[in-house]
Order: sequence, then structure tokens, then C-alpha cells
Amino acid sequence: MKRLVWLVFALTGILGGCAHVMSEAGLATADRSILYADIKRNPEALAGRNVLVGGIIAGTRSSGDVMQLEVAQLELFANGVPDESSSSAGRFLVVSGELLDPLFYRPGSLVTIIGEIKGQKVQKLEGADYRYPLVSAKEIRLFRPSESSSDRPANPYQNQVGDERFMLRPPGALEGEPHKPY
Repeated sequence: MKRLVWLVFALTGILGGCAHVMSEAGLATADRSILYADIKRNPEALAGRNVLVGGIIAGTRSSGDVMQLEVAQLELFANGVPDESSSSAGRFLVVSGELLDPLFYRPGSLVTIIGEIKGQKVQKLEGADYRYPLVSAKEIRLFRPSESSSDRPANPYQNQVGDERFMLRPPGALEGEPHKPY
């Protein structure tokens, strides 16, 4: 009986970990056979098609009731989360009529978008004209970038000398050791 319970928990964890981050209804509308390279090559030919794209926010801009995100494209994992270790194939613009609070949708944040390709828009990037594919957002999912392990150890009990060994116990006095009054 215990084995059956553990098997159920294990399967739930495995299957739950594979769940896509976007809604099933949104995924049903997206043509997942369209790659970002296709969109970048000829966004006008793909206008009107719904796609699944993602990346890291490079900038935000608002004008009136339209919010625009400039996104550096990244590959997506099977569950739809952007892969920070992949290289970007370029940038694209996402426009949304919904309020996207710049406090949360800020440069450095990861996003996955289901949206309709609207063609392209030419804007300045570092002083040069850049052809951005333009996507009108239907669904947006925001993620936090992963924290760098070089800033601090992932485990608070990890030895600080950099030898990747773990301490056998948390810091502090054991029973019988003298305690220092503070």
C-alpha cells in the first residue's frame, strides 16, 4: 500500500512538472510549427497567425492605452518557460491593450506570449534602424529570472570555501558546546 501511495506522488510530481505554463485554450490557437526564425525572416507573410514565443524583456514603452514590450527572443522549454541559457535570435515587439505594470514587466524579466503576428515595425535600436516582428498579445505569462548561483550559495548550509561540499549541520553550537552570551 505504501508503494502505491509513493507511486501516485511520484507520478503526480512528474506529470505536474511537465504541465505547460500557458492555458490550454491559448495553446490550441497557437501554431507551434512556426519558429521564431520564420517570424523574423518574413513577419508580413505570417501576419494573422497565432504563435507561441518568449524571451527576456529588454525594454518597455507605453503610448496612450497601448503597452509595448521589447523582447529579446529565447528558446522555450517544452513547458513554455524561456531557456535563459539559449542564445537569442533577435528581438520582437509585443503590444497589449491591457495594462502591463512596468514595475513587474521590467527589463530582465522573462515572458512567454501567445499572440497574433501583426507584421513588422521599424524602430531605432542602438541608433540603427531595426526591423522588429510585431506580435499582439493574447496571453502573457511573466517569470522571474533565475538567481545566479555565483552571488550566493543555493543552499544556506553549503560550505563557503567553494569546494562544493555541504556542511554536516547548520552553523551554531551543539549540545554541550559553550554558548556565548550576546
